[in-house]
Amino acid sequence: MSLQLPPISPPDADFESLVAVGQSAAQRSIAVIGDAWTLRVLRTVFRGKRRYGDFIKEFGVSRAVLTDRLNKLVEHEVLLRDTREGKHPEYRLTERGLDLWPLFLAMWVWESDWGTGQDQDTWAPDLPRRQVVHTGCGHPMRPQFKCLHCQQAVLPFETTAIDATSQTDTQAFTAAPLAVAPEITSSFRRERQDALHNTSTLQAQRLVRVIGDRWNSAVVAAAFRAVRTFSGFEQALGIGPAQLSMRLAELQKLGILSTRTYAGSRMAYRLTKAGIALFPVTLELVRWGNRWYWPGTPAFTVQHLQCNNPLEARWHCGHCEAELVRETVRFA
Repeated sequence: MSLQLPPISPPDADFESLVAVGQSAAQRSIAVIGDAWTLRVLRTVFRGKRRYGDFIKEFGVSRAVLTDRLNKLVEHEVLLRDTREGKHPEYRLTERGLDLWPLFLAMWVWESDWGTGQDQDTWAPDLPRRQVVHTGCGHPMRPQFKCLHCQQAVLPFETTAIDATSQTDTQAFTAAPLAVAPEITSSFRRERQDALHNTSTLQAQRLVRVIGDRWNSAVVAAAFRAVRTFSGFEQALGIGPAQLSMRLAELQKLGILSTRTYAGSRMAYRLTKAGIALFPVTLELVRWGNRWYWPGTPAFTVQHLQCNNPLEARWHCGHCEAELVRETVRFA
Protein backbone atom coordinates (compact mmCIF):
# COMPACT_ATOMS: atom_id res chain seq x y z
CA MET A 1 0.00 0.00 0.00
CA SER A 2 1.53 3.28 -1.09
CA LEU A 3 1.16 6.51 0.84
CA GLN A 4 -0.26 9.41 -1.14
CA LEU A 5 1.58 12.57 -0.19
CA PRO A 6 1.36 16.14 -1.44
CA PRO A 7 4.12 17.38 -3.76
CA ILE A 8 7.20 18.91 -2.21
CA SER A 9 6.38 22.52 -1.49
CA PRO A 10 8.75 25.49 -1.76
CA PRO A 11 10.20 26.84 1.49
CA ASP A 12 7.94 29.15 3.43
CA ALA A 13 8.94 32.73 2.77
CA ASP A 14 8.77 33.73 6.41
CA PHE A 15 10.67 30.78 7.84
CA GLU A 16 14.19 32.14 7.52
CA SER A 17 13.22 35.48 9.05
CA LEU A 18 11.62 33.62 11.95
CA VAL A 19 14.67 31.48 12.58
CA ALA A 20 17.01 34.45 12.31
CA VAL A 21 15.77 35.35 15.77
CA GLY A 22 14.65 31.82 16.65
CA GLN A 23 15.15 29.73 19.74
CA SER A 24 17.13 26.63 18.85
CA ALA A 25 20.14 25.40 16.96
CA ALA A 26 17.95 22.74 15.31
CA GLN A 27 15.68 25.42 13.86
CA ARG A 28 18.65 27.40 12.59
CA SER A 29 20.04 24.28 10.90
CA ILE A 30 16.64 23.55 9.39
CA ALA A 31 16.48 27.10 8.00
CA VAL A 32 19.65 26.41 6.00
CA ILE A 33 19.26 22.80 4.86
CA GLY A 34 15.66 21.84 5.68
CA ASP A 35 14.48 21.60 2.08
CA ALA A 36 14.09 18.49 -0.10
CA TRP A 37 15.98 19.86 -3.10
CA THR A 38 18.73 21.25 -0.87
CA LEU A 39 19.23 17.83 0.73
CA ARG A 40 19.39 16.21 -2.69
CA VAL A 41 21.97 18.72 -3.89
CA LEU A 42 24.13 18.12 -0.82
CA ARG A 43 23.84 14.32 -1.05
CA THR A 44 24.92 14.51 -4.69
CA VAL A 45 27.92 16.73 -3.85
CA PHE A 46 28.98 14.28 -1.15
CA ARG A 47 29.01 11.61 -3.87
CA GLY A 48 31.50 13.59 -5.92
CA LYS A 49 29.20 15.38 -8.36
CA ARG A 50 30.00 19.08 -8.52
CA ARG A 51 28.65 20.62 -11.72
CA TYR A 52 25.29 22.15 -12.54
CA GLY A 53 24.63 19.55 -15.21
CA ASP A 54 25.37 16.74 -12.76
CA PHE A 55 22.53 17.87 -10.51
CA ILE A 56 20.08 18.17 -13.43
CA LYS A 57 20.97 14.66 -14.58
CA GLU A 58 21.01 13.11 -11.12
CA PHE A 59 17.53 14.02 -9.91
CA GLY A 60 15.76 16.07 -12.56
CA VAL A 61 15.40 19.35 -10.71
CA SER A 62 14.27 22.41 -12.66
CA ARG A 63 16.92 25.00 -13.46
CA ALA A 64 15.13 27.75 -11.56
CA VAL A 65 14.86 25.66 -8.38
CA LEU A 66 18.42 24.40 -8.68
CA THR A 67 19.86 27.88 -9.17
CA ASP A 68 17.96 29.14 -6.13
CA ARG A 69 19.15 26.29 -3.87
CA LEU A 70 22.77 26.54 -5.02
CA ASN A 71 22.84 30.29 -4.47
CA LYS A 72 21.46 29.89 -0.94
CA LEU A 73 23.98 27.18 -0.06
CA VAL A 74 26.78 29.43 -1.29
CA GLU A 75 25.32 32.36 0.66
CA HIS A 76 25.23 30.25 3.85
CA GLU A 77 28.83 29.11 3.19
CA VAL A 78 27.87 25.45 2.91
CA LEU A 79 29.07 25.30 -0.71
CA LEU A 80 31.83 27.20 -2.50
CA ARG A 81 31.38 28.11 -6.18
CA ASP A 82 34.72 27.36 -7.80
CA THR A 83 35.32 29.15 -11.13
CA ARG A 84 39.07 28.69 -11.41
CA GLU A 85 40.94 28.14 -14.68
CA GLY A 86 38.04 29.11 -16.91
CA LYS A 87 36.24 25.78 -16.44
CA HIS A 88 32.56 25.27 -15.88
CA PRO A 89 31.75 26.34 -12.31
CA GLU A 90 32.01 23.58 -9.72
CA TYR A 91 30.33 23.50 -6.33
CA ARG A 92 32.51 22.21 -3.51
CA LEU A 93 31.72 21.62 0.14
CA THR A 94 33.22 24.10 2.57
CA GLU A 95 34.34 23.04 6.04
CA ARG A 96 30.81 23.87 7.20
CA GLY A 97 29.35 21.69 4.46
CA LEU A 98 31.71 18.78 5.08
CA ASP A 99 30.63 18.83 8.71
CA LEU A 100 27.18 17.66 7.59
CA TRP A 101 28.39 14.11 6.91
CA PRO A 102 27.24 12.78 10.34
CA LEU A 103 23.74 14.11 9.62
CA PHE A 104 23.60 12.18 6.34
CA LEU A 105 24.85 9.09 8.17
CA ALA A 106 22.04 9.49 10.72
CA MET A 107 19.56 9.87 7.86
CA TRP A 108 20.91 6.70 6.24
CA VAL A 109 20.38 4.72 9.45
CA TRP A 110 16.79 5.93 9.70
CA GLU A 111 16.11 5.13 6.04
CA SER A 112 17.52 1.64 6.53
CA ASP A 113 15.17 0.93 9.45
CA TRP A 114 12.05 2.90 8.66
CA GLY A 115 12.22 4.30 5.16
CA THR A 116 12.90 3.42 1.56
CA GLY A 117 16.61 2.71 1.75
CA GLN A 118 16.19 -1.02 1.11
CA ASP A 119 13.13 -0.86 -1.15
CA GLN A 120 14.11 -1.60 -4.76
CA ASP A 121 10.82 -0.23 -6.10
CA THR A 122 11.54 3.25 -4.77
CA TRP A 123 15.28 3.43 -5.37
CA ALA A 124 16.64 6.36 -7.37
CA PRO A 125 20.17 7.74 -7.93
CA ASP A 126 19.79 10.40 -5.24
CA LEU A 127 18.28 8.10 -2.58
CA PRO A 128 20.45 6.48 0.13
CA ARG A 129 22.89 3.77 -0.90
CA ARG A 130 22.34 0.18 0.14
CA GLN A 131 25.36 -0.26 2.38
CA VAL A 132 27.90 1.62 4.49
CA VAL A 133 31.50 0.40 4.60
CA HIS A 134 34.11 1.38 7.18
CA THR A 135 37.34 1.55 5.23
CA GLY A 136 39.30 1.42 8.48
CA CYS A 137 38.41 -2.25 8.96
CA GLY A 138 37.13 -2.94 5.46
CA HIS A 139 33.74 -4.28 6.56
CA PRO A 140 30.16 -3.30 5.78
CA MET A 141 28.62 -2.21 9.04
CA ARG A 142 25.73 -0.55 10.79
CA PRO A 143 26.89 2.74 12.39
CA GLN A 144 26.36 3.03 16.14
CA PHE A 145 25.68 6.33 17.92
CA LYS A 146 27.66 6.35 21.19
CA CYS A 147 28.52 8.72 24.03
CA LEU A 148 32.22 9.55 24.00
CA HIS A 149 32.38 9.56 27.81
CA CYS A 150 30.86 6.17 28.64
CA GLN A 151 30.84 4.52 25.19
CA GLN A 152 27.18 3.54 25.64
CA ALA A 153 24.58 3.84 22.90
CA VAL A 154 22.75 7.16 23.00
CA LEU A 155 18.99 6.71 23.37
CA PRO A 156 16.38 9.48 23.60
CA PHE A 157 15.06 8.09 26.87
CA GLU A 158 18.42 8.63 28.56
CA THR A 159 19.15 12.28 27.78
CA THR A 160 18.01 15.68 28.89
CA ALA A 161 18.99 19.20 27.92
CA ILE A 162 19.78 22.49 29.62
CA ASP A 163 18.65 25.76 28.08
CA ALA A 164 21.80 27.88 28.30
CA THR A 165 19.78 31.08 28.12
CA SER A 166 17.91 30.34 31.36
CA GLN A 167 20.02 27.61 32.96
CA THR A 168 16.87 25.61 33.63
CA ASP A 169 16.26 21.98 32.79
CA THR A 170 13.90 22.03 29.80
CA GLN A 171 13.84 18.26 29.20
CA ALA A 172 14.45 19.29 25.62
CA PHE A 173 15.53 15.87 24.46
CA THR A 174 13.76 13.62 26.92
CA ALA A 175 11.42 11.56 24.78
CA ALA A 176 9.84 9.59 27.65
CA PRO A 177 7.53 9.95 29.39
CA LEU A 178 6.59 13.49 28.34
CA ALA A 179 6.85 13.36 24.56
CA VAL A 180 6.15 9.68 23.92
CA ALA A 181 3.41 7.34 25.01
CA PRO A 182 4.86 5.17 27.83
CA GLU A 183 4.12 1.87 26.10
CA ILE A 184 6.29 2.90 23.15
CA THR A 185 9.55 3.08 25.08
CA SER A 186 9.56 -0.58 26.16
CA SER A 187 9.11 -1.93 22.63
CA PHE A 188 11.21 0.55 20.65
CA ARG A 189 14.12 -1.80 19.84
CA ARG A 190 11.87 -4.74 18.90
CA GLU A 191 9.66 -2.62 16.67
CA ARG A 192 12.68 -1.17 14.88
CA GLN A 193 13.83 -4.67 13.93
CA ASP A 194 10.30 -5.69 12.91
CA ALA A 195 10.19 -2.75 10.51
CA LEU A 196 13.10 -4.19 8.55
CA HIS A 197 10.98 -7.21 7.65
CA ASN A 198 7.70 -5.40 7.04
CA THR A 199 7.58 -3.75 3.62
CA SER A 200 4.35 -1.93 4.46
CA THR A 201 6.36 0.37 6.72
CA LEU A 202 8.64 1.44 3.87
CA GLN A 203 6.54 4.40 2.82
CA ALA A 204 7.85 6.38 -0.11
CA GLN A 205 9.79 9.53 0.65
CA ARG A 206 9.04 9.60 4.39
CA LEU A 207 12.34 11.13 5.43
CA VAL A 208 12.31 13.63 2.58
CA ARG A 209 8.92 14.81 3.73
CA VAL A 210 10.06 15.15 7.36
CA ILE A 211 13.55 16.65 7.04
CA GLY A 212 12.92 18.18 3.61
CA ASP A 213 9.99 20.30 4.82
CA ARG A 214 11.16 23.01 7.18
CA TRP A 215 8.03 23.18 9.27
CA ASN A 216 7.78 19.39 9.55
CA SER A 217 11.36 19.32 10.81
CA ALA A 218 10.67 22.10 13.28
CA VAL A 219 7.57 20.30 14.61
CA VAL A 220 9.55 17.08 15.16
CA ALA A 221 12.33 18.99 16.91
CA ALA A 222 9.74 20.61 19.17
CA ALA A 223 8.20 17.20 19.91
CA PHE A 224 11.60 16.10 21.23
CA ARG A 225 11.42 19.12 23.53
CA ALA A 226 8.23 17.61 24.99
CA VAL A 227 5.85 19.96 23.17
CA ARG A 228 2.59 18.03 22.86
CA THR A 229 -0.36 20.35 22.26
CA PHE A 230 -1.51 22.41 19.29
CA SER A 231 -1.13 25.64 21.24
CA GLY A 232 2.28 24.48 22.48
CA PHE A 233 3.55 24.06 18.92
CA GLU A 234 2.10 27.44 17.94
CA GLN A 235 3.92 29.14 20.80
CA ALA A 236 7.20 27.26 20.40
CA LEU A 237 7.49 27.75 16.64
CA GLY A 238 5.55 30.91 15.87
CA ILE A 239 3.69 29.01 13.17
CA GLY A 240 0.22 29.92 11.92
CA PRO A 241 -2.70 27.61 12.76
CA ALA A 242 -3.40 26.62 9.14
CA GLN A 243 0.23 25.68 8.49
CA LEU A 244 0.44 23.82 11.78
CA SER A 245 -2.76 21.84 11.13
CA MET A 246 -1.41 20.75 7.75
CA ARG A 247 1.98 19.71 9.17
CA LEU A 248 0.51 17.80 12.11
CA ALA A 249 -1.86 15.95 9.77
CA GLU A 250 0.96 15.02 7.42
CA LEU A 251 3.25 13.84 10.21
CA GLN A 252 0.46 11.57 11.38
CA LYS A 253 0.05 10.16 7.85
CA LEU A 254 3.79 9.58 7.75
CA GLY A 255 3.63 7.67 11.02
CA ILE A 256 5.90 10.12 12.85
CA LEU A 257 3.29 11.46 15.30
CA SER A 258 0.28 9.86 16.93
CA THR A 259 -2.53 11.50 18.85
CA ARG A 260 -4.21 10.89 22.17
CA THR A 261 -7.35 12.57 23.45
CA TYR A 262 -7.35 14.10 26.91
CA ALA A 263 -9.55 16.51 28.88
CA GLY A 264 -12.53 15.87 26.67
CA SER A 265 -11.69 16.89 23.10
CA ARG A 266 -8.13 18.12 23.52
CA MET A 267 -5.46 16.31 21.53
CA ALA A 268 -1.92 15.44 22.59
CA TYR A 269 0.66 14.71 19.89
CA ARG A 270 3.32 12.12 20.69
CA LEU A 271 6.23 10.69 18.76
CA THR A 272 5.73 7.18 17.38
CA LYS A 273 8.50 4.58 17.23
CA ALA A 274 9.52 5.87 13.80
CA GLY A 275 9.49 9.38 15.23
CA ILE A 276 11.69 8.38 18.16
CA ALA A 277 14.14 6.86 15.68
CA LEU A 278 14.71 10.39 14.31
CA PHE A 279 16.50 11.26 17.55
CA PRO A 280 20.07 10.99 16.13
CA VAL A 281 19.00 13.11 13.15
CA THR A 282 17.68 15.79 15.51
CA LEU A 283 20.84 15.65 17.63
CA GLU A 284 22.99 16.09 14.52
CA LEU A 285 20.94 19.12 13.49
CA VAL A 286 21.52 20.57 16.96
CA ARG A 287 25.24 19.74 16.89
CA TRP A 288 25.71 21.37 13.50
CA GLY A 289 23.65 24.41 14.47
CA ASN A 290 25.51 24.80 17.75
CA ARG A 291 28.86 24.70 16.01
CA TRP A 292 28.12 27.05 13.14
CA TYR A 293 25.32 29.29 14.41
CA TRP A 294 25.91 29.47 18.15
CA PRO A 295 29.72 29.76 18.27
CA GLY A 296 31.06 29.60 21.80
CA THR A 297 27.65 29.72 23.49
CA PRO A 298 25.35 26.86 22.44
CA ALA A 299 21.66 27.45 23.09
CA PHE A 300 21.26 23.92 24.39
CA THR A 301 23.67 21.57 26.10
CA VAL A 302 22.50 17.97 26.23
CA GLN A 303 23.30 15.75 29.22
CA HIS A 304 23.66 11.98 28.99
CA LEU A 305 21.90 10.57 32.03
CA GLN A 306 23.76 7.26 31.88
CA CYS A 307 27.04 8.92 32.87
CA ASN A 308 25.84 12.42 33.90
CA ASN A 309 28.27 14.08 31.51
CA PRO A 310 27.56 16.65 28.81
CA LEU A 311 26.65 14.59 25.78
CA GLU A 312 29.28 14.29 23.07
CA ALA A 313 27.88 11.68 20.74
CA ARG A 314 29.83 10.26 17.82
CA TRP A 315 29.24 7.57 15.24
CA HIS A 316 31.18 4.33 15.63
CA CYS A 317 31.74 1.32 13.39
CA GLY A 318 29.34 -1.48 14.23
CA HIS A 319 31.99 -4.05 13.32
CA CYS A 320 35.27 -2.90 14.89
CA GLU A 321 33.72 -0.22 17.19
CA ALA A 322 36.24 2.43 16.12
CA GLU A 323 35.05 6.03 15.98
CA LEU A 324 34.11 6.97 12.44
CA VAL A 325 35.52 9.96 10.63
CA ARG A 326 34.37 11.27 7.28
CA GLU A 327 37.35 9.94 5.36
CA THR A 328 36.72 6.33 6.54
CA VAL A 329 33.01 6.12 5.64
CA ARG A 330 32.04 4.89 2.17
CA PHE A 331 28.56 4.31 0.83
CA ALA A 332 28.33 1.30 -1.50
